[in-house]
Amino acid sequence: MDEFDYELPHAAIAQVPAEPRDAARLLVDRGPCRSPDHRRVSDLPSLLGAGDVLVVNETRVMPARLPLRKSTGGAAEVLLLEPLASGPSSRDAGWAALVRPSRRIADGTVLVSERDPSVRVVVGERLDRQRRAVRVVVGDTPLADVSQAPLLERAGEAPLPPYIDPDTARGAIAQRLGVGGADSDAARTALADRYQTVYARSEGSAAAPTAGLHLTDGVLDALRSNGVSIATVDLTVGLATFAPVTAEHADEHEMHTEHYRVPAATLDACADAERVVAVGTTTVRALEAATRQRLAARHASTADVCGWTDLFLHRGVEYLAVDAMLTNFHLPRSSLLLLIDAFIGRRWRDLYERALLDGYRFLSFGDAMLLSRSEGETS
Repeated sequence: MDEFDYELPHAAIAQVPAEPRDAARLLVDRGPCRSPDHRRVSDLPSLLGAGDVLVVNETRVMPARLPLRKSTGGAAEVLLLEPLASGPSSRDAGWAALVRPSRRIADGTVLVSERDPSVRVVVGERLDRQRRAVRVVVGDTPLADVSQAPLLERAGEAPLPPYIDPDTARGAIAQRLGVGGADSDAARTALADRYQTVYARSEGSAAAPTAGLHLTDGVLDALRSNGVSIATVDLTVGLATFAPVTAEHADEHEMHTEHYRVPAATLDACADAERVVAVGTTTVRALEAATRQRLAARHASTADVCGWTDLFLHRGVEYLAVDAMLTNFHLPRSSLLLLIDAFIGRRWRDLYERALLDGYRFLSFGDAMLLSRSEGETS
């Protein structure tokens, strides 16, 4: 994993998203031995053309981070990941979650929201080294699946990554919109909206597919006018996407599973495309997982492809579906950086160094890259 480390100055980590969305800078990779172009996401329609298919992940972020209190008054936090298999009744319904501080919270502890006292979380057993089972109740209603996530809007908040200071982000957005202070409900709502893509549809993710945060309705309309087709997938972003790699060697990393659905129409459009351009690493994983599942079936199918995937894209793994991707700059030593390395080879390091020298903003609220596998090295 030392090969996937690099120095990331704190000042390079974006704390506030670009405004407007498509004003984010775009580093366009032009292949080995060629300097990248420096553009804006608003230029994307001029970089894609007729016959290309742009694929987006239309998952929607839940208000999954719940600030809570113990009966003793101590602070706690629960980040909901995904529903667990339900028991005989809806009251047995549980969720996999990250609980903080996990070691100080015993099984059976009841946590209550200060913002919405009707929301209670009962902390249960450990599922693995990172996750706990929890039960969530809103009033008398057990939270059984992601369709009920809107019930948490008062108690929960946008699950921003830990390297983004929520007060800074809320304050900047509140100032832009003139909606009051950083702690106001209006500021929280505005930040939650900004942490969604403009095409978010399917409730359930614990983090945003951040490359898609740059796209606007105007950019998508301009792409369509240029003959670019827009297709969708749904991958529920969870621990597999944002869990750090703690293994010493990349091939020892254990990927968690994430649920995905790829419509048959999307797979058919990709099969006929000049280029398949995936927006974000989550879209890449969904397309590559679905393509492998369809190939494994060994017969033509008109059905959507869905299931759970722990597909780990790293050096030596072949890409079967994606030709180009729009993606943000990722953390050192992360599985997402391994995915990029598998896509364009070791050249990623030169691109990252160039971006840091030229003042690009990194990580979830940062700038973007446009990478093309057909023009790069794959090993």
